[in-house]
Amino acid sequence: MSRCEVLRRPRSTREASSSYSLHAASARSARRVLAAALVAGLIALPAAANELPLRRVVLASIGLAQFTHAGSVSAGSNIDLPVRLDQVDDLLKSLTVFDREGGIGAVSLPGKAPLQELFRDLPFGPEALGSPSALLNALVGSEIEIAGPVTAKGRVFRVEPFEVRLPNDGGTLTRHRLSLMSESGLVQAVLEDVTTLQFTDPQARAQIERALQGLSENRAKERRKLSLDILGEGTRDVALSYVVAAPVWKTSYRLVLPKDGGRAKLQGWAVVENLTGGDWKDVELTLVSGNPVALRQALYTAFFSDRIEVPVTAGQTILPKKDDSDAAPMARSADARAAAPTRAMAGLAAPMQEAQRYRSGRGFEPVAPASAPPPPPVPDTLGSAAIAAEAEEAPTQLLYRFPSRISLATGHTMMVPFLDREVAASRTWLYQPDTHARRPLAAVRLRNDGDATLPGGIVTTFETAGEGATNFVGDAQLPLLPKGTFKFVTLALDTKTDIRREDQGVQRTTLGKSINGELTITTRSRRTIAYEITSPTEEDREIIVEEPRAAGWTPSADQQEIEETPTRFRFKIDAPKGKTTKSKLVVERTDRRVVHLTTLAPEQILTTIQGLENETPALKSAVARLGETIGEINRARAQRGQLEAERKKIGEDQERIRRNLGSVGATSDLGRRYLESLKSQEERLTVIARSEQLLEAEIAARRNVAEEIAKGLSL
Repeated sequence: MSRCEVLRRPRSTREASSSYSLHAASARSARRVLAAALVAGLIALPAAANELPLRRVVLASIGLAQFTHAGSVSAGSNIDLPVRLDQVDDLLKSLTVFDREGGIGAVSLPGKAPLQELFRDLPFGPEALGSPSALLNALVGSEIEIAGPVTAKGRVFRVEPFEVRLPNDGGTLTRHRLSLMSESGLVQAVLEDVTTLQFTDPQARAQIERALQGLSENRAKERRKLSLDILGEGTRDVALSYVVAAPVWKTSYRLVLPKDGGRAKLQGWAVVENLTGGDWKDVELTLVSGNPVALRQALYTAFFSDRIEVPVTAGQTILPKKDDSDAAPMARSADARAAAPTRAMAGLAAPMQEAQRYRSGRGFEPVAPASAPPPPPVPDTLGSAAIAAEAEEAPTQLLYRFPSRISLATGHTMMVPFLDREVAASRTWLYQPDTHARRPLAAVRLRNDGDATLPGGIVTTFETAGEGATNFVGDAQLPLLPKGTFKFVTLALDTKTDIRREDQGVQRTTLGKSINGELTITTRSRRTIAYEITSPTEEDREIIVEEPRAAGWTPSADQQEIEETPTRFRFKIDAPKGKTTKSKLVVERTDRRVVHLTTLAPEQILTTIQGLENETPALKSAVARLGETIGEINRARAQRGQLEAERKKIGEDQERIRRNLGSVGATSDLGRRYLESLKSQEERLTVIARSEQLLEAEIAARRNVAEEIAKGLSL
C-alpha cells in the first residue's frame, strides 16, 4: 500500500463517550488533519545532497561579489547550491565549475515560478491544500474509502459544511458532511468522525503527493536551490565559483599626524556586510578596488518568440515540398530554451579544469591562522593590524588578500583592516574661494610612497599632542591615490588666517590679419586675481591657492610654478607670521576666428575692421573709403524707397479712378478726364521703373567697390 493511500486517526474510548470533547477535538484538528498527515509521513523525500562549504569571498567595490565553494564529492552524487531568487540571473551568467579529474552533468534548478507551473497541470490549486474539505471538493469524482462510524467506498460527490449547536448554550461548531456515490447508492458521513480515509485512485494519490512535495521544496519564496550532477569516478575535490550582486565594501581610514612633522601613521579598514542569507565560516576574504564592466541579463525569465498566426482554411489536401534551406528555425521549443543555460554552464567545466587548484596551485588546504596580536600599544600610537591584507596591484584593479580566514554571520557587518603603514605627510593650508571666501582650510598633503594604490574613502584624522595624547583634528575624503602621487585632504577651517581676494576682471586685446579678403581676428584675454594674506602672529603659513579653471585659460608666461589640474589652477604662497603678503594670479586665453570679408555686407565689413586695435594707415584709409561707399549706398537706398512709396500711392490712385470710371462711363467729360489721368500715371510708372533699375545698378556697383576694398586690405 502506498504511503499516500491511507490516513488513520485513532479514537479513544474517552473521545467516544463525550460528544463535547469530540467536537472540540475536531474543531482543533479537522482543517489540517489530512494535509498535515500527508506532509508528515506520507511523502518520500529524496536523500540529502552534498552542499559544498563556502571557501572564498571576493568583494568588489562596484557592488559585486565572487563566491567560491569547494570540497570533496563522490561520483554519482549531486551538489546543492542554495541561492537568493534575485541572484539567480547573475548565477546563471557566471557559474563556473572547477573539476580536474571528472566532469559535470546536468545543472538544474526550479523555474522562476515553480508552484505556478506545478499547479498549472494539477486539477486543483494551492488553496485546495488548506483543509481536507477543500481538497475533497477539488477532487470530486475521485474514488476513496472511509472507515469509522460509517464505512464505505465510492466516489467523492460533495463536502458541505453544517452547523452543530454545542451543549449548554456553548455556541455552534462548523462540521462537514461528506457525500459518496457508492455501488449501493449515495452514502453520507461526518468528515470529522472519519477515522481512516484512503484515496484508492492511484492518479489522485500521485497528484496529491506531487503537490505536497512541491510545496515542501519551495517553502522559501525568495530562494532557489541549484543542483549539479557529479560524473566521473571516485572521490575528488570540486569547486564552484559565481559572481552576484553584493553590498559595496566601504573604506574608512585612520590618520595620526606626528607633532613635529615627518611620516604619519595610516590605517585602512574595510566595512563589509554579509547579506547572502548564509553564514561565512572560515572563508578567505579578498577585497577588490576597480571598475570592471558589469552587465545584467534576465537569464532566469522565460522568453518566447512571436509567430505569425495564419487563418484556418479547408480545401484540397496537398503535400508541401520539403524545406531544404540551411536557415535555422525561427524559434526553439520551450524545453530547448529552458535547457540552453544549463548546457552552457555544464560546458564551462571542460576548459576550466586546469584552473581547479586555486591559491597558486596549492589546492584547498586551510590557511594558517595569523599570529597573536602584540601587546596593547602606548596611548599615542595606533594599534597594529594583526590581519592587515596583502596588497596586489593588477592591470585594472587593486586586490587586498587577508592572511587569516574570516567568519561573519548572515545579516551582520564586519570591519577588517586592509592597510597599516606609514605615509609621507606634510601640513599645509588650502585656500578654495568657492568653499570659503576669507579663510583657508587646514590640510595635509599625503604622498603614496608605497607599492600599491590606495582606494578612496573617508579619513578620520588625529594629531599627537603632549603627554602621549592624541586629539581629533577632523574628517576628510581621500580620493583614489595611485602609487607615486599625492593628494590634499582638508580637515578644518583656519580661523587664524585672513585672505582678501579681488578679481580685477578681464582685459581684452583684438588684433587682425587680412590677406585677400580673409581676415583672421585674434582676441587675447588677460584676467588678474589679487590676494592679500594676513598670517597669525605665532605661525607661518604655506597657502596653496586653488582657483577654478575655465576651458581655454592658461597661466601667463610671467607666472611661475602654477600647477594645472583638470579643474583647478594651483600655486603656493609663502606667508610669514604676523605679516601681510601680496600675490596675484594672471591667466590668459587666446581666441581666433576667420572672417571672409567679401561675404559680408558693406556695413558688416566696416563694423568688423573698426574693432581691431592694430590700426595702420592702410586700415584707416580702408575705413574711410568704406564709410563713403556705405554713404552712397544708403543714399541710393533712400531714393529707391521714395520711388517705391510713390509707386504705391499711384497704384492706390489708379484703383480709385477705375472704380469711378466704371460709374460715369468712358464717353462722359468726367470719364475722359479719368482716362487722361490714368495715361499720365502710367507714364510716371514707366519713369519710376527705369529710375529703380539705375539705382539697383548703382547699389550693386558700390557693393563691388566695398568687396574690392576688403580684398585690398592688408594687415
